[in-house]
Amino acid sequence: MNMENTNWAKIAGVVVLTIVVSLLTIKFSGSSMTGSNGNSVYDRVVSSGTIRACYVVYPPASIKDPNTGKLSGVFVETLNKAAENMGLKVDWNTEVGWGDMIEALNSSKCDIIGSPAWSNSTRGKSAEFSQSVYYSAINAYVRASDNRFNGDITVANNASYKLATIDGETSQLIASRQFPKAQTLQLPQLTDVSQMLLNVVDGKADMAFLEPTVANAYLKNNPGKVKNVSIDKPVVIYGNVMLIKKGEFTFKSAIDNAIVELLNNGYVDGVINNYEKDYPGGFYRVAVPYVVSQ
Repeated sequence: MNMENTNWAKIAGVVVLTIVVSLLTIKFSGSSMTGSNGNSVYDRVVSSGTIRACYVVYPPASIKDPNTGKLSGVFVETLNKAAENMGLKVDWNTEVGWGDMIEALNSSKCDIIGSPAWSNSTRGKSAEFSQSVYYSAINAYVRASDNRFNGDITVANNASYKLATIDGETSQLIASRQFPKAQTLQLPQLTDVSQMLLNVVDGKADMAFLEPTVANAYLKNNPGKVKNVSIDKPVVIYGNVMLIKKGEFTFKSAIDNAIVELLNNGYVDGVINNYEKDYPGGFYRVAVPYVVSQ
């Protein structure tokens, strides 16, 4: 009997230990999914009533007044309105660089990157993407007098040519993936993207990759300096999205629903209309997901 009791005691001990380990595993894995304070981003936002947004200055989506610091632009106004409709407010608390955006999310510096990011596969490994607010065609720009790439920009995939890029920005990704043989002129991540065009004009680089809104704004002040050599076929087309911390699907769902509502009720179109006259040719609008019966 003593031996039998001992065996049952051992079995009971193993069962209890298994339950304890399972509970601890659930507890700690849950903590790793929700952050150091045990709350998800969604829980924190709802309880505080505030979405903490980091941003990269990138007109016309996110514009910062140099005198007042006030933010405006298509993405700024869209996120502000989305938050308002959810009964929340936005605290635009930190300006970040292109290469710092995901780290800002992972370190809980902010809940969302409220300025646009292009939805490429590299970023998709480390962050969630919101519903696209609009799409952008990225084109190749060269000096206006440069005819070496007319009709075939792949010529630039050669060590004889230098491409202007910004650290952490999509131009760097395009150069490494589609033009791996070319040299690059790498600019710091907080550099204004129009600086890439200036380096092309100055002869420091042969080509730069930008969306038309930025290039056209540059051409407005510097007519005849650069030209688009990929008009017929853009280098790539990306959705302009907000970035959310990887795995925060509840918060992403709330943001997606709010953006879709603003797309469907015409709010985003109205905001784009306000900026398109100053930034023409760069907005590829989101198509409506329905057909009106005739």
